[in-house]
Amino acid sequence: MFKTQNLYQNDPKWTNKPLGFSSQKIGSWGCLMTSITMMLNGMGYKETPETVNDKMKAAGGFQEAFFIPSVLPYVFPNVMYKGMQPCENSPAPIALIDAALSAGKPVILQVDWNKQVGIQTHFVLAKDRVGEDYSLYDPYMYKGDGPDKEVLLTTRYKFNSAKIASEISGVLWFDGYIPPSPPEKKVLPLPAEKFVIYVAEDDLSLRASPSTSGYLWKRMLMGTELICLEAKDAVKAKLGAQGKWIQVQDPKGDQGYVAAWYVSEQKGAPAAPATLTVVSEKTTTTPAKPAAVPPGALLLLPMEELSFRAQPNLSGTLMRRLPPTEQLVCLEPSNQAIAKVGIQNQWLNVRDGAGQAGYVAAWYVKYASGSTAQAQVQSAPAVVSGGPVKVKATVEGVAFRTQPVISDASLIKRVSIGYTFTLSDPAAASKIGLNNQWLKVKDGSSEGCVAAWFVSL
Repeated sequence: MFKTQNLYQNDPKWTNKPLGFSSQKIGSWGCLMTSITMMLNGMGYKETPETVNDKMKAAGGFQEAFFIPSVLPYVFPNVMYKGMQPCENSPAPIALIDAALSAGKPVILQVDWNKQVGIQTHFVLAKDRVGEDYSLYDPYMYKGDGPDKEVLLTTRYKFNSAKIASEISGVLWFDGYIPPSPPEKKVLPLPAEKFVIYVAEDDLSLRASPSTSGYLWKRMLMGTELICLEAKDAVKAKLGAQGKWIQVQDPKGDQGYVAAWYVSEQKGAPAAPATLTVVSEKTTTTPAKPAAVPPGALLLLPMEELSFRAQPNLSGTLMRRLPPTEQLVCLEPSNQAIAKVGIQNQWLNVRDGAGQAGYVAAWYVKYASGSTAQAQVQSAPAVVSGGPVKVKATVEGVAFRTQPVISDASLIKRVSIGYTFTLSDPAAASKIGLNNQWLKVKDGSSEGCVAAWFVSL
């Protein structure tokens, strides 16, 4: 059971505050942000919808009024967004929701708040399973609501048969922990010789000690500049080496340790991993050759800490454990990979963040954009004619890229579910929904490409 205190988006203290970068108000549109605020407080934070709104704006966590959950770890580092699972056209994953609540993990549910045709989206934070129902922390205060009143999902939101499997139209999965008390910060003077390195992967941790169990100060974006607090030669000897740590200072003056295998000497360049080779009983290092990426490759994330193996089976040589935050590039054609994602006893050939190729269990990964598995190739719609064609992102975090290549270098930005693009070529509408196809699109500020299988009309 996940425990927190109820907060309300329509509380007079913040109800009329603008939501994100829009003219919409928190009181009318802030249900997701308020549900997340309650979740954060259950994980040890002390926030209000107003403070979360301000902090997420400063971190780029809004697309106008759309809240972008994938930005959360960069503001609240002990929280992890694991993706959104749409279920408007299928039964909600009740067993998975129950398992998460039993483990004390937060789950945010999308429900229909109005009896009109279609889904009028509202987000609530699940509290506990109660018989054939769920009790809720509802972020919208109705008459008679209060901290001690129990709110049941199908009693309040009953416009789709009043059964939890059909009333829930989407699930947002999160993970996290309540951190221990932070250690005392010790500030070291900067070396006389300034040596700069760069974060080579999004979500890199800055920790208080040189260990994955060290207190997590913050998470950092790819490209963040770090000043080394160690001698240049010592740092160079560690770069790219698994198990090594480098003491650094970030642009805000915060100091700590970063994993040496996730940093680089050049901004925008991948980390330069070192692989061990034994020659005449002497250990030397040779750079690992990055695996080639096929056109239209899928970007994946582990659903939990995951084994990275040299062969596609459970007895395959374990190369290392992958954290849930590490992005993986699938090295199989997308039409083959999509049929495997989420399927028991299937394996995927992937490239890890360091460029090394290996295999992961397909039933423990998901699309980095938060989509659920698509087992069948969708049929393309008929070509649309007669003016501009608009398409919408069908999942959270769809990548908008400069070219149809999955890489950090091609990423313009990630957009929220429902974000609208205009097709540059209306005749390309026949590709919408097809695996391994790309669409040239534009929004108000840029022109680029999106994966055709993550958008719809």
